[in-house]
Amino acid sequence: MKIANKSVASKAERLFLQGRELHKAGELDKAEAAYKQVLKLMPTQPDALHMLGVAAFQQDKFEESERLIAAAIRHAPKAALAYYNYGNALRKLARFDEAIKAFTKAFELDPTHIVSLEHLGNIYKELNQFEKAYQYYDQLLAIDPNNAIGRSNKAIALLTEGKFAEGWDLYESRLDSQFDENHFMSNLIPRLAPDWDGGRLSKPLLVLPEQGLGDQIFYGGMLADLEVAGIEALVCVEERVVELFRRSFPGLMFASPKQVAALEKGNDLFGAQITMASMGRWLRRSANDFKNIRSPFLTCEKSQSTELRKRLKNPSRLLVGLSWQSLHAKNGPTKSCSLQHMLPLLKTGNVDFIDLQYGDTTEERGRISEAYQVEIHRLDHIDNKIDIEGLAALIDACDVVVTVSNTTAHLAAAIGKPTLVLLPWHTPLWYWHLNSMDSPWYPNAIFLRQAASGEWAVPVGQAAKIIQGLTIPSR
Repeated sequence: MKIANKSVASKAERLFLQGRELHKAGELDKAEAAYKQVLKLMPTQPDALHMLGVAAFQQDKFEESERLIAAAIRHAPKAALAYYNYGNALRKLARFDEAIKAFTKAFELDPTHIVSLEHLGNIYKELNQFEKAYQYYDQLLAIDPNNAIGRSNKAIALLTEGKFAEGWDLYESRLDSQFDENHFMSNLIPRLAPDWDGGRLSKPLLVLPEQGLGDQIFYGGMLADLEVAGIEALVCVEERVVELFRRSFPGLMFASPKQVAALEKGNDLFGAQITMASMGRWLRRSANDFKNIRSPFLTCEKSQSTELRKRLKNPSRLLVGLSWQSLHAKNGPTKSCSLQHMLPLLKTGNVDFIDLQYGDTTEERGRISEAYQVEIHRLDHIDNKIDIEGLAALIDACDVVVTVSNTTAHLAAAIGKPTLVLLPWHTPLWYWHLNSMDSPWYPNAIFLRQAASGEWAVPVGQAAKIIQGLTIPSR
């Protein structure tokens, strides 16, 4: 092999360091240009190949990332970080066996790089091999017992399997400072009281929100337990759903995050505080705790629902609400399908479809209409993302809802609408429990799962069959 002379190697090193600084500053285009200059001088320089692969990964170019990092490893076979990033690319490509080998090699080369153990646990969790997942989580926690991310990931696996008592306790780690400070809305609100221990209080309980609107709706089902127990509480939820929650839980008080954040520290208004998910530690620790849950637990504006149903409902046809995308930054692509995937359902006879999807769906609905003469109606005066009251009423006007895992799924199930939830094969969110078609949280929901990663034919076909077997309601 021809060895680069010292001047060429020195220039290549300077260019690489420039690229790294640009990369750290988020200037990916300039960083890539610098790395490519390195490779013009030294075509097999492994660090430049590796970092080009990382840059490609950050732009969701996973095949290119895999190719570049594989080349880097061929020229630097003992680079632990390269194996780790190689595993990340392989995981995104659903090449799980190879990803497992890459993360295993990364940890062998650098036993201090325990994040590789975290990813090994997560892959086995995605493969629904929970005992192997626990082995890696436990190995990580044996090295670093207070690792919040490892504890939280193990908690999610336990909760997915319905092992609530241990799962809830570990799940408190999600609130640790190791996570981004803006990850949970409650971190934006000053501490106003000590943590609730599940006992009686002489002053109101402050209940703080979880991250997303769907989470707030989901965990909101446990608020019924507070009402039944006669626990006075102020519940903080997104402003979009304050009125919906007030109507649904008249025995509790509700406020927006802005209103709660404006309260002064030391005002001594509350006896204790708790985030919504943490209520599970005290209210949902075993299967027995689900026996008397309130379902439905949210109440839409019935007069609006009635008017919408009069406007939309054909007495001789089913009215089916559809939602097919999730905009969640991390899991959205895995959870989402397209209207093209929905075709077996859209071709079902004696059905009218109404668009419950948030965002602009005009172009996609237009393509389906032109190609297959299938109309999916949209009410433009209801903003499905902002006007949650209107969306809830529109859902209630339907006979049944078919949706992927998103806010619409939670809202439809929470108001008691028959809801068919189309799910990825590995259940990225724990509350769509495995090995079951029904939910202890939402008795009116039916889970329809992929048979393999990215494959929607099975759950959509099952949804179509269920719709075909339904009797048209007379209400």
